[in-house]
Amino acid sequence: MYLKIRITIVILLLLLLFNVKAQQVLRNNKTIETGLIVAGSETLFYGVYGKYVIALTQKKHFFYLAPSLVTYFDFKGESTSEAYLRNDVDMRIVPTTNPGLSLNFGKFQFNVEAPVGISIAITKGTLVNDKIGFEQAYSNTEVFFNYGVLFAPKFRFNNKNQIGLYAFLPLFQDKAQSGYQFGIGWTITFANKGYMQ
Repeated sequence: MYLKIRITIVILLLLLLFNVKAQQVLRNNKTIETGLIVAGSETLFYGVYGKYVIALTQKKHFFYLAPSLVTYFDFKGESTSEAYLRNDVDMRIVPTTNPGLSLNFGKFQFNVEAPVGISIAITKGTLVNDKIGFEQAYSNTEVFFNYGVLFAPKFRFNNKNQIGLYAFLPLFQDKAQSGYQFGIGWTITFANKGYMQ
């Protein structure tokens, strides 16, 4: 008799637990953010960025982790008093890991991140010195440590779509001038069944 009561209680508790779990709605799902940026400190670069955001908690205001990849280009030829680069491409590839905090107020979301990663500076072109008639293919790649502060306010259209601004401020200057980044981005949320309050 006692065994049947215990089994019945265990079954009822399991059913109740599964029912509660099934009714819970994820407040903060994974998102993908993409956008266009302008960047640089000495010259203007144009580029794109992508970010995959993983919420670490299910609170209204939450911490998250966001692997990110930024790339931007400059097609302006570099020169010195002796030589210049012709048909050159100056590119930065910046992979980072961004721990962040998201503050949510109705349809507005304010994100602050601390990106940490590297900046890969790649320059390719033709090195030319007209005075001595010199012309040679040129290629240079340098890698620098990169970190700073990123601000990303967003406006939520619905449960799945947000538009926002992107501003990265470096906390130090490297010799490749992998500087400031400003842009606009679109965020898509996956399987978001509940509206974030």
